[in-house]
Amino acid sequence: MRVLLISTNKIRVPRPALPIGMAYVGAAVKKAGHEVDVLDLLWESRELKAVREKLTSTTYDVVGIAVRNLDNLTFVDPIFFGPLTEKIVRCVRKYTSATVVLGGSGFSVEPMAFFEYAQPDYGIAGEGEVGMAQLLQYLECGGSRDDVSGLCYVDDEGHFVHNPPNTGFDLGSLEPDRSLYDPRYFEEGVSAASDLTRDTQPAIETLQTKRGCKLYCSYCIIRKTEGKGNRFKDPVAVVDEIKRAMFENPEVKEFEIVDATFNFPLDYAADVCNEMVKAKLDVPWYCQLTPNTVTPEFVELLAAAGCIRVDLGTDAFTDEALSDLMKGFDLARVVEVDRMFTQSSIEHTHCVFLGGPGETPAALRESITFTERYLNPAQIYANLGIRILSGTKLLKQAVKAGIMEEDQGTFVPAYYVEPDVLRDDDTLDYVRNAYLGHRNWYLWWGLRGQDLQGRARHSADTVAEMRREYAYVMADKPRLRPARPKAKPVALTLGTSA
Repeated sequence: MRVLLISTNKIRVPRPALPIGMAYVGAAVKKAGHEVDVLDLLWESRELKAVREKLTSTTYDVVGIAVRNLDNLTFVDPIFFGPLTEKIVRCVRKYTSATVVLGGSGFSVEPMAFFEYAQPDYGIAGEGEVGMAQLLQYLECGGSRDDVSGLCYVDDEGHFVHNPPNTGFDLGSLEPDRSLYDPRYFEEGVSAASDLTRDTQPAIETLQTKRGCKLYCSYCIIRKTEGKGNRFKDPVAVVDEIKRAMFENPEVKEFEIVDATFNFPLDYAADVCNEMVKAKLDVPWYCQLTPNTVTPEFVELLAAAGCIRVDLGTDAFTDEALSDLMKGFDLARVVEVDRMFTQSSIEHTHCVFLGGPGETPAALRESITFTERYLNPAQIYANLGIRILSGTKLLKQAVKAGIMEEDQGTFVPAYYVEPDVLRDDDTLDYVRNAYLGHRNWYLWWGLRGQDLQGRARHSADTVAEMRREYAYVMADKPRLRPARPKAKPVALTLGTSA
C-alpha cells in the first residue's frame, strides 16, 4: 500500500522539533512492506494548498495525520491546532478516496473528543509503530479490527471503540527513518529567536533512549501516551544510533536526547553516558533532567560524555507549589542542583510554571525574589499557567477552583492560572518587569509591547473564542459514546507482512 504521513506540528519555539514520532511510524510501515511519502507542514505557510497539491500529484491508499500537540501549551499566546487537523481531514476526503488515520501524542491525549471532532476513518492512540502496521495489514488482507493495537474507530452501533494500546513495544527493535526528515531542519540558523544563549542553532539530531515514565507530576500525561513503566534501549545501541545518524547526515553538529526525563532512573542514564565515554563519542548533546536524581558524580559523568546543556524540569520556585505539583523535591534541592551545574561546564536551564495551584500573588513574588537571590542558570523558561489535560490531578483542582466546569472537557485548550494572580495587576506588573529585567529570562517576547494583565485578558478572550468555534463546528456532528472496554492485549513486536 502507498501511505502518506502528514506532520501537522507548527511550533517553532524554542526551535523546530524533528518529527521523530512520524519517523518511527514511517520506519514501521516500511518494515511491513509498504511505501511511505511524507508532508511536513512546519515549512508550509499555506497548509491546505500543500496538502491538496500532494494528494493530487500521487494516489495514496492511506493518509496518516500525525498530531504532535493539541495546541502550543501557552496561555499568554494560545494557538489551537485542532481546526487545522479537521480541515486537513476534509481536504483528504475531497481530493482522494484514501483511508484517513489520526495519530500522535496530541490525538492520544484526547482520542474520543478528537475523533468526533475531526471524523477520520481510524485513529491510533498511544504508540503507533505496531498499530499502524497492523491497521495496514487489516485494510489489505482483512481480519479483525479488535486485533489492532491502540485502534480507535466507530463500531456498527455508533459507539467509539478504543482498543487497548500495546505499551510493551520494543523500542530497541526499530530506529526512526531519518530519511523522512525535511532537509531544512538541518540548515544553520534555523532556531527560533527564543534561544537566549546563541545567535544561531547548529543542526541537531534527536533520539529516544527510553519510553514511559515513573514520575507523578500533577499535570503530565506522558504516562498516558507512553506508558507507566520505562522501556529502554541498550546503551550500546544508543551510541551506535548516534554514530549512524551523525555519519549519514554530515550537516548535524549536535544531538538531543528527547526522553521526558533522561536521568530517571539514574543508573540507566549513567550506563548510557559511560558508553558514550567508552566510545569516545565526540559530539555535543543536551537533554531534559529532573532534579530528583542529580548527583555531583552524575554531573561529572554528563560533562565527560559531552553533554553541554540540560533543561531542568524544576516547575516552581516555592516549596508549596513543588509539593502541589507532586515533583518529589523541595527548594533546597533546587538550589543544590543549580549549584552543581553552575560549578560545571554544562549550561543549565530552569523550566517553570507561574501561577499554578496554590501560588498566590505573594508566593509568586517570593518565587522571583528567591530566583534572583539563590539561582544562577543560563536561562529560565517560564509559562504563565499550566495547560489542563484529562485524567490529571490538575483537572480536579481546576474544577474545584472554578476555572473549569465539571463537564467542560479538555480537548479545547484550558489553562490553570490562579484567579487571584490574574486579578492582581500589581503582581502581574512585577512579574513582567522581572522577566524583562533579566536578558536570560523568557516568558513571552511580546511583553515589551504589552502589559501582562492586558495580554492575559486577550488570551482569556482567545480561549473563549476557541470554545465558541468548537461548539459551532460540533453543532452538526454526532457525539460519540464509548463502547465497553476490551481486554488488554499481550505485548507485541513488529513483523513484516506477507
